[in-house]
Amino acid sequence: MTETNAPVHNQPQPAPVKRNEVLRFVYVLNIVFCFAVVLLHTTLPVYSPQPTWHWLEMLSLQSLAIFAVPVSFMVSGMNLLGYRNRYPTSVFFRKRFWRVGKAMLLGSLACYVLFCVFPYSFYGAEQFAGVFGVVDFIKRFLTNQINDTYWFFYSIIYLYVLTPILSLVVHNRRCVEYLLVLTAAISVGLPLTERFGLNPIYVNSLLSWPLFSSVALLYFLAGYYVHTYWKPIRHQTAIMAVLFVASSAGMALLGAWSNGYAKPSGLNTQYDSYYVGITSPLCVMQAIALFLLAQSAERWLRSIPERALRVVKLLSSAALGVYLFHTVLINWMGVSLPSAIANTLGMLPLTKAVVVYVVTVALVIAGTWLIARCKSLLPHWM
Repeated sequence: MTETNAPVHNQPQPAPVKRNEVLRFVYVLNIVFCFAVVLLHTTLPVYSPQPTWHWLEMLSLQSLAIFAVPVSFMVSGMNLLGYRNRYPTSVFFRKRFWRVGKAMLLGSLACYVLFCVFPYSFYGAEQFAGVFGVVDFIKRFLTNQINDTYWFFYSIIYLYVLTPILSLVVHNRRCVEYLLVLTAAISVGLPLTERFGLNPIYVNSLLSWPLFSSVALLYFLAGYYVHTYWKPIRHQTAIMAVLFVASSAGMALLGAWSNGYAKPSGLNTQYDSYYVGITSPLCVMQAIALFLLAQSAERWLRSIPERALRVVKLLSSAALGVYLFHTVLINWMGVSLPSAIANTLGMLPLTKAVVVYVVTVALVIAGTWLIARCKSLLPHWM
């Protein structure tokens, strides 16, 4: 007979979290964020409303992926607002601004050179024909007119500037809650009241507070608060999954309604992006639900095989490169692909997103390996 209280040795146990080790659910969120961004940019025809199932499909995919940048802000807030426990402010600025500044500058420079040299090979690049020059590059770089998807970098730099101050506040839970409530009221609540007919003129003078009107700040603070102060609830995984699905479906339904889908009056001539946008209350719910859903998977992720973990880490490490260059591939496909292939992919937006993601990941990984190889050989050439 075997004793009932004997330990079971054949069941895999999750590895303990080591000090300063990256949480594995963050790797997963980086991958999900990256693919969601690609999906958002392969469904941009949604901005031209059409009374078709194809347009409704793209709207649904937009609703499913709109969490992308909010979740990225949340991960940044979770990782950075407690930086004082790891290193001084001078190191924080050096590490963060070097990483983001280098990525933004090199990405902008690469896109600028490509668009100037091949202005008719990329969708929307005709404006770069015959304008190549340092002054023109600087003007476009400072006004985000090279690759407009880089708006994320300008927003995250703003949050980095605030971080030394916020890092002194977040140790007090009540202060964080106060900031969250105030920022949510200004950045999410006020746009909602306008939807219900409130004329902005009645609140603009009183509540035009730039700091608290930043929805990016709301997500940044929420990431730290949820990770640090949230206590797991019973059936959290199931509840968050339901909230994620419900908020995504709600955005899709409201987005279709607000754009006049199936209305007797017909579709809007201009796309209404409010309900499927990052200031929508449903998007806030979606992003927080996804964050907590991923966080709930941390224990399971601790037990995955080492080979699978290496793949997850590799895909996560490629996320920044994919963000920098996926729109270049999309814009090239819009002009340079044979029309039959382009039209087929255009009717299959999810398939197109997968193709763009896989190709861009492969190029980023290959480019990273090549750069590392060149660096390793450089001393032998000198």
